[in-house]
Amino acid sequence: MSVCFPSGRVDLEAVIMQSPTSRRALLNYIGVLILLAGMGAGEFIYWRSLQGGSGTDAEDPLLSQYDSRVYQRDVRMYVGTFGLIMNQWSRAAAKLGEPRPLAITITVLSMLAAGGCFMVASSMRRD
Repeated sequence: MSVCFPSGRVDLEAVIMQSPTSRRALLNYIGVLILLAGMGAGEFIYWRSLQGGSGTDAEDPLLSQYDSRVYQRDVRMYVGTFGLIMNQWSRAAAKLGEPRPLAITITVLSMLAAGGCFMVASSMRRD
């Protein structure tokens, strides 16, 4: 089975039925690409956060009101302990959207994805 492209005909069986060595090389290249792109994006986001001077919760006393005992007691009284836990989880998840934690998250996820590609490639049989 072949497909016609403007540059010529491509045999799909040859593309799909590659040798294990070429698949291993492809997975290694994909892993390197994911690693470089993720670390580059994470570094850029982190660098931009340093240039922008984004504030943290410790600098803003209005944001620390959610950590007070009065607030936590009121939330627990109105929605229960589960509601308090969900409130804390949602605020923690919202903090991941800030530039510095986002940069670290992107970097770690790219390292895990690239590591997965490398592990799969190393587990493939060799010719």
